[in-house]
Amino acid sequence: MKILHVGKYYYPYSGGMESVVKDLCEGLFEKGHDVTVLCSHDKTEHEEVVINGVKVIRVPRTGVLFGQNLNPSFHFYLHRLSRGADLVHIHCPHPQAESLSLTLSKEIPIVATYHSDVVRQKVLLSLYRPVFNSFLKRVKKVYVPTQNHIDYSQFLIQNRHKCEIIPFGIREDYLASTESNLNYARDFRSKHGAYALFVGRLVGYKGLPVLIEAAKKIDTDKKVVIVGDGPDREKLENLIKEEGLEDRVLLLGRVMDSDAFVGLYHGCEMLVLPSVTPNENFGVVQLEAMACSKPVVTTNLKSGVPAVGIKNETCLIVNPGDSNELADAMNSIFNDIELKSKLGSAGRVHFDRNYTWSNMISMQTSSYRRTVEINEIVKKHTGKKAA
Repeated sequence: MKILHVGKYYYPYSGGMESVVKDLCEGLFEKGHDVTVLCSHDKTEHEEVVINGVKVIRVPRTGVLFGQNLNPSFHFYLHRLSRGADLVHIHCPHPQAESLSLTLSKEIPIVATYHSDVVRQKVLLSLYRPVFNSFLKRVKKVYVPTQNHIDYSQFLIQNRHKCEIIPFGIREDYLASTESNLNYARDFRSKHGAYALFVGRLVGYKGLPVLIEAAKKIDTDKKVVIVGDGPDREKLENLIKEEGLEDRVLLLGRVMDSDAFVGLYHGCEMLVLPSVTPNENFGVVQLEAMACSKPVVTTNLKSGVPAVGIKNETCLIVNPGDSNELADAMNSIFNDIELKSKLGSAGRVHFDRNYTWSNMISMQTSSYRRTVEINEIVKKHTGKKAA
């Protein structure tokens, strides 16, 4: 099949959605499909590249409004590329792509992966609602990674008949233990001791001030290691200094070396995802932790986050924003080797059953084929009827 994926950005831009789209597109290419990605550049430049077999077209960005990219040439490229596609797959929320897709030929089947609701931009939401409802009527399928995505969405709950659950999956091969990354893990632990790991963008909804507050309440010989970068970095650095936690909270920034990145997972006691709003709608880092047989401590958000693992079996779930509860959960894993091992082992089993890359690609391909076949049958039937 010839498949056009439409997203906000694409690799090497980092983010949960971008990670999922990259793994999905590369998997489809490896299965023999012709895959093109249409997305925004973060500059006023046009770029066309091939990344691991996937054709990526980045259209120039002239500005940003309410957090949304402004790309005057997006309409032209969406129409041109969709004309030759068997199927167009849009990754939401993406107001620009969703509104422009309504102008495409009705003969082109459109599907969508629903990553999250629009949460922050209240002004945009009032304008966006009628457009997105029209978009939901237009699409053939809406893919979600968990049931929670349907139950907690203000849009999908009324369109559940179009929803299909396809769990996100990741390529676990890059997380496999090797002599190099295990050596890094041993050296890091030898220098810093036992630690809880956070991986993600440094933005408000991640709840990092809550994690820093919790760091004051965990055992004094334990540490918190934060991996990632983002607009809140300076604010977090100042908070760590103000609290006198420089020796207990390590802010590493982005870790680009693969042995170091994977080594940090293998060396940690647990992954902590302390997010405080439904902007965190899944948390792909939870899959990375489970693939490395590590426990997860996360929050009970009204989103897909608490549905990724199994409470008290693969993860501990606490109330968002509660630093005392978060610290208690972290201490329970730090101080109980049996609990840590039980959660980590069960997490790996849960990952293998539900979140592998091969499972995601297989389910997605099967759904594509059904959608295209049904679309062809409908086209033939309506064509004969018209004749």
